[in-house]
Amino acid sequence: MIDDIERDGFAGPFPVLSRKERGRLLSRLIKERQKRKVWSKASAVANHHYYKIASDPRILELVRPVLGEDIILWAAHLVIRRPDTEHPFHCDVESSSADGGFLTVWLGLENTNSASGLKFVRGSHRYGATVQEIKARLGMNATENSDAAVLDAARTFAQDATIVQPDVCDGAALVFDGRAWHGSHNPSTTTRVALLLQYARADRPVFIPEAFEWPFRFKTEPRPPVLVVSGRSPIGVNQIARPPGARRLAAIANAAFDLPELPAKPVAHFASMPHFRGRTAKIEFMDAHSSVLAPGATPHPLHAHVEEEILIVVSGQAALITADDVGSESVRRETMNAGDFAYYPAFQPHTLVNASDKPVLYTMLKWRNERGHAPGEASKLAFVRGSDTLFAAADLGRRNRGTILNARTRWLDRLHCHVSIAMPGVGYAPHADRYDVAIVLFSGAIETLGKRVSAPALLYHPAGAMHGLKSVGAEPARYLVFELDKAVSRWSTLLRAARNLLGR
Repeated sequence: MIDDIERDGFAGPFPVLSRKERGRLLSRLIKERQKRKVWSKASAVANHHYYKIASDPRILELVRPVLGEDIILWAAHLVIRRPDTEHPFHCDVESSSADGGFLTVWLGLENTNSASGLKFVRGSHRYGATVQEIKARLGMNATENSDAAVLDAARTFAQDATIVQPDVCDGAALVFDGRAWHGSHNPSTTTRVALLLQYARADRPVFIPEAFEWPFRFKTEPRPPVLVVSGRSPIGVNQIARPPGARRLAAIANAAFDLPELPAKPVAHFASMPHFRGRTAKIEFMDAHSSVLAPGATPHPLHAHVEEEILIVVSGQAALITADDVGSESVRRETMNAGDFAYYPAFQPHTLVNASDKPVLYTMLKWRNERGHAPGEASKLAFVRGSDTLFAAADLGRRNRGTILNARTRWLDRLHCHVSIAMPGVGYAPHADRYDVAIVLFSGAIETLGKRVSAPALLYHPAGAMHGLKSVGAEPARYLVFELDKAVSRWSTLLRAARNLLGR
């Protein structure tokens, strides 16, 4: 297959789905089409069924030989061609870079055959020019799609240029380089449906086109969300999104997460790394992620949401911005350093900006519950200087340096935070708490959950999960401990049990 891609720019068809699988998938994707998406090609970010087929091992087996182990999915959407309609020969704008590293899988789902499928100019991915550019240079109409006209254009590069139309069928896939000249015509009396899955090497930046005709132009913002479907992706290259889950939120596991090291020069102004999203015995919805923000950048305008939030500055310096309402021109600004954090109540307008000359790394916890306290009974916005005690000289042994936050919130009965410093060789034995525990490790190294974890890191222990730690580095382990507690009524416990039994 690699030889075919390198020589011709395409390969296949390859059988992928059975008739039963194809029918089931098409039914699910058609139902999902109306869901809100970040951009027109981001169906896999918004919908579980797109992501599931895009990460299917049978399809990734076609992609890995060309792109390697570290792969992102940057686009997924249905392509519907009604009777007697055509898509002119073109090159995919987003993947037209001369550097390559992009690959598309085109999967026939309904009424796909050799006449209605894709056709390619063999070897055109090596021309070094897109068909859009050549049409513009020759004064051709951008929609001109006759084989003869396209071949005349291709023969300015290769005298033996030919057009090939693979004998594809429903359930089979074509794999091609996005730089290849390709198009289609559905001459039949029935609608043809195919699924387009577009992948790239994880180190390739992806941008949203602003102009699809030559000369191409790309938006610098917003960056399209991409999904990691194999291996890992370097932070700072693309906007990494969390894979969408099935309708029911999964239970959060007892886990430790390494936080990224700050890149010297981030490619993107803002890059995010999802950690987890799900539920625990105490919290109906919990989300955690870390982000890197380049100098002068902000991740979003002032916004507010129903969830409460803790934002912890892990390294660097950030200016946290709040206001009384989202549209306000009067804002408050608080400069925060590593070890400092902010608590944002539900519906509190907020954002942040990196006003320094170096990248900033921060971690966020965001949560909500089905039932909460009245707003007047909950705590207010708070900025907490954890750095004052976190990086002070440590006494020998493990010491809780004192509570720095203890509050009742809208969605929690108790939100608590304290600073801990553990000298090498010191820690605490495994135990289980009745509340959720989040730990942000700023320096040193620890042994926990059967492995060694070095700073910076995030640990999350749901209520009832066994956990302990021991400082094993050459320097003290310094960390913030957050405790999140919510009383669970007997009625809520029975209701959750019933939902689990019903699979809802």
